[in-house]
Amino acid sequence: MSDAATTPVDAAAIARGYDRAELLLRRWGGTVIDLVLLVIVVFVPLAFIAVKGLEFIAIIGFLLVLAYYPVTEGLWGKTLGKLITGTIVVDKDGRRANFGQVMIRTALRLIEVNPFFLGGIPAGVAVLATEHKQRIGDLAAQTYVLPVKALAQGASPASGPSYTSVIVD
Repeated sequence: MSDAATTPVDAAAIARGYDRAELLLRRWGGTVIDLVLLVIVVFVPLAFIAVKGLEFIAIIGFLLVLAYYPVTEGLWGKTLGKLITGTIVVDKDGRRANFGQVMIRTALRLIEVNPFFLGGIPAGVAVLATEHKQRIGDLAAQTYVLPVKALAQGASPASGPSYTSVIVD
């Protein structure tokens, strides 16, 4: 189903009304799952660098890491971590974030969610401090990370299916 055929919802209102601690824990859990996945994708190929002729495996692993967030969030609105924690990245109308928004989130993720640079503390503080529970990348991209079920419930039953009800059902 295309995004144009979906009923807009007020993502900001859903975010405002959602429990801050629960959303932070969901976001943190998704981040940890994604980090573990990416560490595996990086370190397994690095083991093959020493093997003559298999450098391409390391290059492929590096390219997968670079493409992970833009591709998964751009196509489906969620990474593996978000899928497992039941969250999704959306725009103000509750629709999947566009490629430009995803790229902004990804660029800022390198600073605010980087486990080697302040351990993701800036992202956590931003989620706790902002009205709509957004990290800096979400603020810049005008996106929201919301539980899929809360987003699906945000659409009026009379208004037809929402983006997420199509995914969940």
